Amino acid sequence: MMMDRKTQKFHEPYSPAIMETEVPPKFVDIVNHIADEVLSDEKKSQQWDFSHRLVGKVNKEIQLPIRDKTEGDYLKGVMKQGCLDYLKYALDKQRAHVYTHIVGKKAPTLENIHLTQSWIVSQNAGDFNPIHHHTADFSAAIYLKVPDGMVDDQDDHAPSKGMIEFAFGDTQNFRNDSVKFLPEVGKFLVFPSWLKHFVYPFTCKGERRMMSFNATIRN
Repeated sequence: MMMDRKTQKFHEPYSPAIMETEVPPKFVDIVNHIADEVLSDEKKSQQWDFSHRLVGKVNKEIQLPIRDKTEGDYLKGVMKQGCLDYLKYALDKQRAHVYTHIVGKKAPTLENIHLTQSWIVSQNAGDFNPIHHHTADFSAAIYLKVPDGMVDDQDDHAPSKGMIEFAFGDTQNFRNDSVKFLPEVGKFLVFPSWLKHFVYPFTCKGERRMMSFNATIRN
């Protein structure tokens, strides 16, 4: 069920870390199957619409109706494991101040991770997500579908189409103030909820689909 930690990378172009890893193909298949059922049915899309809670200027934003407990537990386990791995890294770097305040010195477990919200973003050519942040402790992006032409879109002196960019602080000499990630199916990014980020539009045909979620620390 859990991820291969050999694929994990921590990007720290400034102070807050961004964890890059991968979810198993099984995770992508389950979520895409449920999302396909909702997104292909206008009535279900309206029933599970989540766009009124989000800032995206995109095709559709929906919540997932997960009715199978076994599948639901599996998905939650993968999502919580990503947050737990991030938390352990932050604790090792003495940066997990909220956890220390709430829980103390006890080693963290999956029980300390509480998933609060999750949703699917279905993005077509021209759609974008303006700069924003989330309200929680952890937030994440998991890529489920990427248009075939997305890589070709990057053939530019400053590639950005369809990419997510994180920004922190002001531009100064000898430091980075932003970092971009190109969508790839299965890529799993975990980051602090307060970290501002935005998603660029793309021009090729096809759907860019991702899952986002928020989570908090609890005792």
